[in-house]
Amino acid sequence: MQETLVRVRPLNTVLKWQCLVLGLFTVILFFWQGLPAALSGLYGATIAVFNTLLMKWHLYRAASVARADAGKNLSKAYRCVMERWFFTIVLFAFGFSVLALSPLPLLVGFVVTQLMLFLGYTKQA
Repeated sequence: MQETLVRVRPLNTVLKWQCLVLGLFTVILFFWQGLPAALSGLYGATIAVFNTLLMKWHLYRAASVARADAGKNLSKAYRCVMERWFFTIVLFAFGFSVLALSPLPLLVGFVVTQLMLFLGYTKQA
């Protein structure tokens, strides 16, 4: 039922590509730089995947709560953006300060995986 109300197929495709890139990037980092770099890259890539999952969850919530109300949909869109920024910053801070992960692999893992979201949406246009 929800699948018919919300166009999640492009987002599901992006998630598949992000998970594929996450796995490949982690394996490459493991053999190239070792386990600590691979874990840092995995953590950064996971932040991007979590962001996409959060966006998908907000799409479902908007379909069930806001439906065709443009004002409510816009409100949900703003809330989605704010939550994604907030969780990204918190997860980066946690990774840098508490987990003491290497910054460069973490950032590259995030950027490479987040790039799949950008490429997935530009392919749709």
